[in-house]
Amino acid sequence: MPLIKSKCLSGFRCIAVASALLMSSSLFAANEWKLEKDQDNIQLYTRSVASSPMKAYRVVTEVRATLSSLVAFLNDEKGFPAWMDKVTEVKKIRDINAKESLIYQVIDTPWPEKDQDNVLYSKWSQNPDTLAVTKTIFSEPMFMAQKNNRRRQNFFNARWTLTPQPEGMVKVEYSAEIDPGVGGEVQEWMEKMLALDMPFKTIRNFRRANLEKYAGNQFAFIQEP
Repeated sequence: MPLIKSKCLSGFRCIAVASALLMSSSLFAANEWKLEKDQDNIQLYTRSVASSPMKAYRVVTEVRATLSSLVAFLNDEKGFPAWMDKVTEVKKIRDINAKESLIYQVIDTPWPEKDQDNVLYSKWSQNPDTLAVTKTIFSEPMFMAQKNNRRRQNFFNARWTLTPQPEGMVKVEYSAEIDPGVGGEVQEWMEKMLALDMPFKTIRNFRRANLEKYAGNQFAFIQEP
């Protein structure tokens, strides 16, 4: 769903609704997931999706933290390359408001493939009943011009879900559906990198991160248990 740059601020709100409906009917629908890996208190699942040439993934773990500290951590785009596997460059394009933002991101991809990039819009929300916090992410590939030395992903739809658990724990779920923009069938090595290796290593690094650094943060849109 390309976005016309001159209409971005008004268009985001319309497209966010459409994207949420799309994700509900595809990636995040209650279809069967296959457990691919269960290691270091991390579970990685994949499944085939009709809207993507490669498998979608879902990674689950638990950490001890407050919701606000996790939101602050996931908002700190300057720190993404330190823990998001293969992410080498992240630039903030703009903060739309306290809940919404737009970033540019580069993914290291082995030669002879070009490095991949994408423009990502994200929005925070919280369920008032369960207090589960969600960061919904989708790409806007037409927002800015492509660079000759990089391959723009056709789409990247993702979701972080932070669900409070007993005794100060939070269940963390990270799901995504990707079209890397290679055209046709995705090579096995690339699907393994994008749908298996990267998400698992990213969540493993997430668990090892110094979340206490973000403990003092508060957000008007976040209610703690």
